[in-house]
Order: sequence, then C-alpha cells, then structure tokens
Amino acid sequence: MLGDMLRAERERQNLTIKDIEKGTSIRALYIECIENGDYSQLPGEVYTKGFIRNYANFLKMDADAIVKRFTEENHPEQAAAQAAKEAEQAAEEEAPQKAKVAPAFSTGKDFHQRVESSHKRQNFFLVAVILLVVAAGAFFLLSDSDSPTTAKPAKTATTTAKAPQEKTEKPQQQAAPAKKAEGVEVVAKTTGSCWTQVKADGKVVYEGTLEKGKTETWKGKESVVITAGNAGAIAFNVNGKDLGKAGDIGEVTEKTFTPEGEKSADSKRDSKK
Repeated sequence: MLGDMLRAERERQNLTIKDIEKGTSIRALYIECIENGDYSQLPGEVYTKGFIRNYANFLKMDADAIVKRFTEENHPEQAAAQAAKEAEQAAEEEAPQKAKVAPAFSTGKDFHQRVESSHKRQNFFLVAVILLVVAAGAFFLLSDSDSPTTAKPAKTATTTAKAPQEKTEKPQQQAAPAKKAEGVEVVAKTTGSCWTQVKADGKVVYEGTLEKGKTETWKGKESVVITAGNAGAIAFNVNGKDLGKAGDIGEVTEKTFTPEGEKSADSKRDSKK
C-alpha cells in the first residue's frame, strides 16, 4: 500500500512524523492519515495529491510514481485508461516511417538511354552556342562597315519642371477608447518543482509537475483556477499584471483569476491550520 511505502522509507531514514511536518509544512495528522491510507480526514483529493507529492519529494522518492500509485489504488479505472492511452502514444511514436524512394534506374538499358539523351542535349547546346557566337561576330562586322563617318549632333536634353504635389492633410482619427479585457490569461513561472492543477472555465486543462525554470500560459473566458502544491515556487502574471508568488514553500494553495483580476485576496488552505 502507498502509506506503507512512505512509512517504511521514513523509518529507513530514521525520521519521525514531526520531522516530516517540519520539513514539508504538512500537519502531522495528515501525514498519519496518508500512512494509514485514511484519506477521509484530508481536505480533498487535489490537496491529498499535493501532500503526497511533497512528502515523497522530501524523502527523495519518485513523486510521480507515488502519485500514480495513489491513483491506481483509489481510481483503478482511471489508472487503466491512462495506461492504455500512454501505451497507444508510445506505439505511435515508435512506428517506423517508411520513406518512399524512387529507383534511380530500373534496368541497365534505361541507364544507357539516359546517358545518351544527356549527351545529345549537351551537343545541341554546344552547337547553339557556336552559332550564336558566329552570328554576333558577323553582325558587328557589318554594322562597322555601314556606319557613317559624320557624328550625329547630340540631342539637347529638355527638362520639364514637375508640378509640386499638393499635400493633402488627412483628418486625425480620434484614438479608440481602451477595450475592456476579454477573458483571462495567466502566465506561471516556477523557481522550483511544483505540482499544479489548472482549470479553465471549470475544465481541467493541466495536471502535473512543473519543473524549476518552466513558464506556462493558460487562458479562459470566465475564469482560471490554479491549485499549487508548492506555492512558494510559483509566481503568476494575470493579464499583464505581476501578482508575485502564490504563497510559501511547501504550502498548498488555490488561486481563482477572472478578467477583472484575482477573485479574492487568497482562497488558499494553509496546510498548517
């Protein structure tokens, strides 16, 4: 069971539940519930996943594998569907792409025919060039012999003044009034690893771990709701306005953004309550 794995690793590292609480900011009660597999006292599945991920990261375990194990134990149908989807994607990526290559020559006879045809074209071009050279030489010789000895008077150049172009002034267009922001655009930047779930207009559009240095953008017409498992490692910019970090390191928080900005000052749940 998932809780047994976490407990065994904690005990192997000679750590107490108080040590985990201090290092992850997760309440000791929640840690005990996770290790006992009793998730009924935790504040919801999204927060539960965030706690489990932070706990696994603190023990230097594979957090993605641990969260996947949680899904397999509590939602086997969802885990099976996800595994089938991943297997299908892997099969598509590994399928070899057949390159269509036309044979250069079908037979030896075809090769000889092409060589002969190439030689004929080269000979034709060579003859054409020679004829052009001869014709050009004859033309210049004849034109020199027929040209008169008297020079033709130079033509006087006449200049015509151009009428100045009239400048037409276009009436200045009044600046259009600033449009009200349509929809909401959230840009998230991470300074550390952070498990994140994003809902745009009520639909989950992303759920996973954002590694350090990542930048992601999500858009919604009415709202964008973001739950972060490590609030101190992620900062938000909403419709061009910098809102700073979402919270403290190890804290699980939920933010709701609308076209007018953040819906509330902070709708987070402090894991140290």
